[in-house]
Amino acid sequence: MSLLILALALFNQNADAQLAEGYRVLDSDKRYIESFKRPELVIDHVNYEGYEIYGPAGLGEYLTKMNIPHINEASLKDANLGPDHPTAEEIESQIKVLVAKCSSIMQVENIGKSVKGRNLLFVKVSDNPNIDETEPEFKYISSMHGDEITGRDLMMRLLNDICDNYGKDARITDLVNNTEIYIMPSMNPDGSNSRQRWNASGVDLNRDFPDFSTSDNQNSPVGRAAETQAIMKWEAGRQIALSVNFHGGAEVVNYVWDTLPDAFPFESMVIDLSLRYSKLVPYIYNSNEFQQGITNGYSWYEVNGGMQDWSYYWHNDLQFTIELSNTKWASFSSMPTYWSANRPALLEFIAAVHQGTGFRFDDKATEGSVELVEYLSNASRGHFNFVGGEFYKVLEPGKYKMIVSTKKGVEKTIYVEVPAQLSLTSDNYVQL
Repeated sequence: MSLLILALALFNQNADAQLAEGYRVLDSDKRYIESFKRPELVIDHVNYEGYEIYGPAGLGEYLTKMNIPHINEASLKDANLGPDHPTAEEIESQIKVLVAKCSSIMQVENIGKSVKGRNLLFVKVSDNPNIDETEPEFKYISSMHGDEITGRDLMMRLLNDICDNYGKDARITDLVNNTEIYIMPSMNPDGSNSRQRWNASGVDLNRDFPDFSTSDNQNSPVGRAAETQAIMKWEAGRQIALSVNFHGGAEVVNYVWDTLPDAFPFESMVIDLSLRYSKLVPYIYNSNEFQQGITNGYSWYEVNGGMQDWSYYWHNDLQFTIELSNTKWASFSSMPTYWSANRPALLEFIAAVHQGTGFRFDDKATEGSVELVEYLSNASRGHFNFVGGEFYKVLEPGKYKMIVSTKKGVEKTIYVEVPAQLSLTSDNYVQL
């Protein structure tokens, strides 16, 4: 192993820091994996056969030189998939046509540009899309890895489903009327157009976010990829309470933490929410690799700089990573099958944001902090910041005390309850 470390060190003296090559390392007993845990390399999708590894140009040459069995990721891509997925430009055009068709419940939000100048688009879905209402906020985001395409298609189908069935389907109508839903089909349009994992600058976007467990413990967008910066700036102005980012290369619901072995403070709840999705998708729930189709992120493999942990640690946005398909670039012809299998879970998970409670001020400029206390045990469940005159948190059913402190020195204590029976139409907020 020392020879491998030496070879990688020599390789990295002259290597560009950008990601340029990807391989599936056939290392079933994981004898090499520790030596690949280096800042310039990315490990992903660990399974019984081995794992993926991504790095600068020259990585493959050194894997060969060290006699480490590997397969070039490019060779795993089926060149005969039939009609291919739409381009990023076609997706943007489809979004604009759809939103124009359903403008009463949809609005396009352009939050920035990709490296190559493509628009980074969210679709806001609400019964009042032009108004910032005080309602539970939910987010779906897909394809931050450009070659993991299934989620992008499912998000487009979900938007069309909502558009076609609002006012006809009672559940969809209640979701839209009582939730602010944000859907970004493609976080990495440059990568998808090039059918590559990284962005146009060779950055793995799911290793580019601030990581509270490392020296990168500053929630600053400075020096990060254009796509990462756009998400960070947008999220800072919202109060997203529950979200999912969609990937491909496995079939599993992944929950926090990714970067630490520590148990998540609300571990039983995130396991329950993970199962709420997986149980509705038989091919995920019946996994031969993951029990009941779910996994703790760190237990699977460590991810530093991931969007999932960043979302919760810095913004109280409880995010899950859902791997939708073992094949990253699943055929376009297979998309209706994935859609049919995932549609019930996609709607159920949006509804899950209503399992929570919070408060609101008349003055939307109000900012401050809140301590959450479990009412029966009087145990603190954490301290959180809030902006925009409102706070909302997804919680396990039960009674809680919230000790609210504003930056102007106002302090209030309120008592709230999350009922066991979820309701889409109840007002989840206490007026302060």
